[in-house]
Amino acid sequence: MTRTAAGIVVLFVLQASPPPVRSAGFQRGVNFTAEGPRGYTAEVARPMLLKLKEYGVNSVALVPYGFSRRDRPGVRFGGGWERDEGIESVARAARELGFKVLLKPQLWVHPGYPGDLEYPNAADRDVWFREYQAYIEHQAELAVRIHADVFSVGVELQKLTVFEQPWRRIIAAVRKIYPGPLTYGATQGPEFEGIRFWDALDYIGLNDYYPLPDDLNASGVAAKVEAIARKYSRPVLLTETGFSSYQAPHREPWSEAPRKLAPQDQARCYEAIYKAFYGKPWLAGIYWWKVGTNGYGGPDDGSHTPWGKPAMEVVRKYYRSGRR
Repeated sequence: MTRTAAGIVVLFVLQASPPPVRSAGFQRGVNFTAEGPRGYTAEVARPMLLKLKEYGVNSVALVPYGFSRRDRPGVRFGGGWERDEGIESVARAARELGFKVLLKPQLWVHPGYPGDLEYPNAADRDVWFREYQAYIEHQAELAVRIHADVFSVGVELQKLTVFEQPWRRIIAAVRKIYPGPLTYGATQGPEFEGIRFWDALDYIGLNDYYPLPDDLNASGVAAKVEAIARKYSRPVLLTETGFSSYQAPHREPWSEAPRKLAPQDQARCYEAIYKAFYGKPWLAGIYWWKVGTNGYGGPDDGSHTPWGKPAMEVVRKYYRSGRR
């Protein structure tokens, strides 16, 4: 307030800045996925969550799916092993046990994966973005109900994230629904390094399947990630990272092509990621891909799950170290 020479009182109203989004703290996580036959149910999930606590895990990513097709635009959702009520019950159990929850909705694309979705026709693309926004807004409402600590607005949609403005609109719409921190799980390489809307999010999210050299030195990968963190002044979540337990999984970390089983190779790759990333001040958390609600895995399983394999002892070593 000030007074002019004529004695007129003038009020200056300063618009308050929006409150900062709360931090979810450091996330020692795994992707906790719905697996058959019962998917996301609290009675199945709780015993596995109790076991995960023994390894120092303090965060779980819950992964509902929508469905898209490559030959026509649109997003369908609802049903399956990841029904809303199932996610709500598992999230409730997780929070009762002290876990943080990342809700990370994804798209199931068959054949292929989300990065294959591409709609060159602008009208088709507009349809897809409209239906995708409806899907993500539905999931944001679910994130509110389960008190999610972090929400992801998408995963690995590399041919569609080049369209910056639709994503900024989606992020703005989600902010009106969900008050917590937001991320997006980008594919390693050109998508992660080229996204232009990281500034609109709270965490830079990376699905880290960058190949490693044969000496397993992951410092080069960490340097790529740090460059993006510095450019946008945002902390980084490894929203996914992992390796199969087949021989030499570091060469194509995304692949589960069957070959000779080598669970110790998987464990060495886990160690390499921890060594390169775990002490970095810009790292906000790691979510390994993946541990299933049904506890599948073991020494005869070649998939990405570390469960029942030497890699879980590497997880225990770091997550229970007290360093983060």
